[in-house]
Amino acid sequence: MTPRRKALLLALAAGGLVACALAGLLLLYGHNLERRRWNLIFSSPWPSFNTEPSRFLVEALPGRKPGTALDLGMGQGRNAVYLARQGWQVTGVDVSDVGIAQAREQARKAGVSIHTVLQDADSFDFGRSRWDLVAVIYFPPRAYIARIRESLRPGGLVVVEGFHRDAARRRRIGPGVVFDSGELPRLFEGFRVLRYEEVTDVADWGKQQTRLVRLLAQKPI
Repeated sequence: MTPRRKALLLALAAGGLVACALAGLLLLYGHNLERRRWNLIFSSPWPSFNTEPSRFLVEALPGRKPGTALDLGMGQGRNAVYLARQGWQVTGVDVSDVGIAQAREQARKAGVSIHTVLQDADSFDFGRSRWDLVAVIYFPPRAYIARIRESLRPGGLVVVEGFHRDAARRRRIGPGVVFDSGELPRLFEGFRVLRYEEVTDVADWGKQQTRLVRLLAQKPI
């Protein structure tokens, strides 16, 4: 559960229209701050992130029959557009309207169609048995594990990349995308692990050599 939603629930538990109204304003304020932050990042003429598709995601696709795909934290659409070019029906979710606009423009230039949703993952309806692939690339998954599990079709894939705990010792990294050794397979316990690695490589975010974790796992058929 996110801190913003926790604040709202606490206010509801305490009761009172004033408390509920204040909690709602806090939730909206936090949401707007997050959107502004990512809008600034995606508006920069000098991106601090890789604008090409995730290499790990690209490596996971050969031999896979295209289906429906969900890209959480789509950003500028680098992965969503790549998936669409491979024949996937892609839905990309992001809180940044700047990122959404850039993703749509990238899709237009590539001659493909993607469905974009300007929304945070907290309020997005993941659905049930809806996706054949869920991409969680440098996006915090912990609060959404149950929904990801439920929304994947039997045999569906989840692709995750983030930072290893060791990386956070040398630089400041958002805690949601930092994982302990062996944590990702535990988060998706019961899934068939097709590939898992803890490596030193260049991160898509920050574009520096650091410690990363990667998981490709399949929901049981």
